[in-house]
Amino acid sequence: MARLAKHILNSMTFGRTDAREASVAQHVPYMRHVEEDMLKTKEGHFMMVVKVGGFCFQTADQVEIDMRLSSRNTIVRSMNDSRFAVWSHIVRREVTPEIGGDFDNFFCAELNRRYMETQVHKRMFVNDLYVTIIRRGFQGKVGMADKATNFFRKGMGVDPAELQAEAKRELRDTVGNYCKEMASYGARVLGCAMREGVVCTEIGEFLALLLNGGTPLSMALPRMGLDEYLPTKRITFGKKALEFRGGTQSEARFGGMLSIREYPAYTGAGMLDGLLRVPHEMIVSQSFALEDRAPVMSHVAKVERQIAASDEKGTAVETAINIARNELVTGQTVLGYHHLTVCALGRRLRDLEKCVQEVTQELQNFGTIVVREDMNAEPCFWAQLPGNFSYIARRSLISSRNFVAFASLHNFAVGKKDGNRWGPAISILETTSQTPYFFNFHRRQVGNFTVTGPTGSGKTVGLGFLLCQAMRVHPRPRVAFFDKDRGADPLIRAMGGSYEVLSPGTPTGFNPLQLPGSAEDRKFLEDLIKFMVRPQGGSDLGAQQIKIVEGAVEQIFGVPMRERCFADVTQLLRGSERLGQEDLGSRFEVWTKARGWLFNNRVDAWTATNGIFGFDMTKVLDDDDIRTAALGYIFHRIESMMDGTPMMLFIDEGWKILSDDKFSGFLNDKLKTIRKLNGIVGFGTQSAKDIISSPMGHTLLEQTPTNIFFPNPKADELSYVDGFKLSEREFEWVVNTHPDSRQFLIKHDQDSVIARLDLSSLLDMVKVLSGNVDSVQECEELRARVGDDPRVWVPLFCNWRQSSREAAHEA
Repeated sequence: MARLAKHILNSMTFGRTDAREASVAQHVPYMRHVEEDMLKTKEGHFMMVVKVGGFCFQTADQVEIDMRLSSRNTIVRSMNDSRFAVWSHIVRREVTPEIGGDFDNFFCAELNRRYMETQVHKRMFVNDLYVTIIRRGFQGKVGMADKATNFFRKGMGVDPAELQAEAKRELRDTVGNYCKEMASYGARVLGCAMREGVVCTEIGEFLALLLNGGTPLSMALPRMGLDEYLPTKRITFGKKALEFRGGTQSEARFGGMLSIREYPAYTGAGMLDGLLRVPHEMIVSQSFALEDRAPVMSHVAKVERQIAASDEKGTAVETAINIARNELVTGQTVLGYHHLTVCALGRRLRDLEKCVQEVTQELQNFGTIVVREDMNAEPCFWAQLPGNFSYIARRSLISSRNFVAFASLHNFAVGKKDGNRWGPAISILETTSQTPYFFNFHRRQVGNFTVTGPTGSGKTVGLGFLLCQAMRVHPRPRVAFFDKDRGADPLIRAMGGSYEVLSPGTPTGFNPLQLPGSAEDRKFLEDLIKFMVRPQGGSDLGAQQIKIVEGAVEQIFGVPMRERCFADVTQLLRGSERLGQEDLGSRFEVWTKARGWLFNNRVDAWTATNGIFGFDMTKVLDDDDIRTAALGYIFHRIESMMDGTPMMLFIDEGWKILSDDKFSGFLNDKLKTIRKLNGIVGFGTQSAKDIISSPMGHTLLEQTPTNIFFPNPKADELSYVDGFKLSEREFEWVVNTHPDSRQFLIKHDQDSVIARLDLSSLLDMVKVLSGNVDSVQECEELRARVGDDPRVWVPLFCNWRQSSREAAHEA
């Protein structure tokens, strides 16, 4: 009995304690969704949330940054009166870099496994930007008059629902205009989304981030009130810190609130950009509640009178007030009440203290006086929630231009992880700002790209790495790699592909006569033979000679495939022409003798069963006839393979090939149409000038939405700035960055990213990604000894230990 009484007493004690604790819901101002993308607060306000990708400021010129600040100021000014308030949030959170996709090839799988192991141990963060726009009633004396007007309207029979519908319509129009003007920032209205058959509230997920210490959650659209639904962690406030407790100890984290006590003398775009690099999690919250012009002008006039009667008269303070008054009168700016807090976060108290120190330092760098809240920490925390006006303790009257300087909406690009043309992102790269970048070739439907960088900059390694990473796509892409100096020889063979070195005197195994015989094959063969027998002076074939060629082609395809031989074509071309040095047969004869190594082969050895093949063109680049004929045949074969399966054409060191008429015609056409066949073209060169000065330079620039630039101390401004349209800061980065940094600049749609590809722990695999004279010879000798199976020769080539070799085989 005594035990039972004690148990009852304890239960009652806990019950009394629980009853004394304030419910989180009473501090949460939200009621429910009134529309898919709109909430209503307990005070009757309506709000919508916009998620913003942000402007890639890292390499932008200052002129553009200032121009964008003015544009954002214009957007805020357009809201015009105290019925609107704007909240801005930066949620900086740590992420584990991961990416989907499987690999069929063991080398690509092993490279991806080891590369991702190096990324997992790096701390990476993303910055999620949100803007909330709230529509409420007029404030102050204007608000009192507005309430009186509405009261009389109700008395005259106006339905209150009409007033609410009008407020919602005004909010929707304002948000629509905002998103339209902020399209280049990637602005998107949050609403509801269907995930795995469940309707989720995106707005609720954003608000839950603020309430639960930045922990991302998937939240189904609730039937209950949002104030009860959104809190998922127990929040305990201490003197200098607060604690978020979840269901397990691992979910716990600590927070500390920082506020601005005194503002800097001047503001400029990007004042908070330093916070985007702090290696800690945090939530930066700002609000800007617009004021009506009449009370603001009265306030400014009062301040002017006070200054005139004080010793501040004639100082910079009076000048600043006069400027502010003129801007208000001319409509260049509006005023509103602003507040800014930072909720520093850490999984342990010592992590929290480090975060507080670094955030404080960043805020003090531009002249603000920062205070760490203690007794005021709780209201500061609740003031993070959009619409919680009554909890804002430290507010100051500032201009809209000041506000958009604080809320610059600058960010680092993160790319697109899923939902791309080929599914998942191609690769995940580390940026210099400790953020992950999900790399894709495609911008919407177009995936063509260029890679520019001098010898030793890491260009070939980077190109090979991206090629291997692209093998995560399914169905697996086919690859045609046009190489120079056999740099990609080990890589193509390690991927299980075939590699052909075009060398005068060495049979290639090509025989165009043994094509299947489609209409396209016949047309190609006619064009090829016409090219081979064209007059040396550059004149065209006569009508009779063209007939002879066409007749010869018809006869060729009447012969069984395996019996078609180049040597037999000579007699078919004789026709009724007189024998001599200039008859068609004599012109063609050189292609069966001196140049017979190219096409005069008994059996056509072309094979594309693996779908990956490389061609080294180094030794034939300077022979115009051989180069054009070889490229013509290879491109025809590639074209016949394009059936909608992903296709990648890589042309490394391709500046010489650009001068070839046959190639230029093919590339000029394919750059514009290959997207329809689910293919992409990648072009690598040592100098941007090679692309700009080529006859088809305009097409390359126009049809390649992705451009990758490696450091180049000798880069010329004309090619990079005028040609590729790099900003001055981007060009300075290309020129001034050391090639050994293993960094590169990615320009992709609106993204401008400085990424880093550090493979220092994978040097054995770098040996495969980028070949040189010694490694190519070693690879040849090794394959001659153990065979061409990559699972056998690659571990030996890379000098892997037995355990590593077994892991590679399992992969």
